[in-house]
Amino acid sequence: MLKCQRAAELISLQQDRPLSLWERWQLRLHLLVCSPCKRYQKQLDTISLAMQHVRREQAEDKQ
Repeated sequence: MLKCQRAAELISLQQDRPLSLWERWQLRLHLLVCSPCKRYQKQLDTISLAMQHVRREQAEDKQ
């Protein structure tokens, strides 16, 4: 089982590159039992979506 520190690393890493099958499997198992890490993943997803929205708005403003 992953420790929270490694799970947090994988959660952050998946924002930059696809995780390997093994990494995804380990992370999914960890998230099933760890609500703080699940919350962290949701927070990063929310931030990522907000940044995409800001970038889109900036691109539209330039046109």
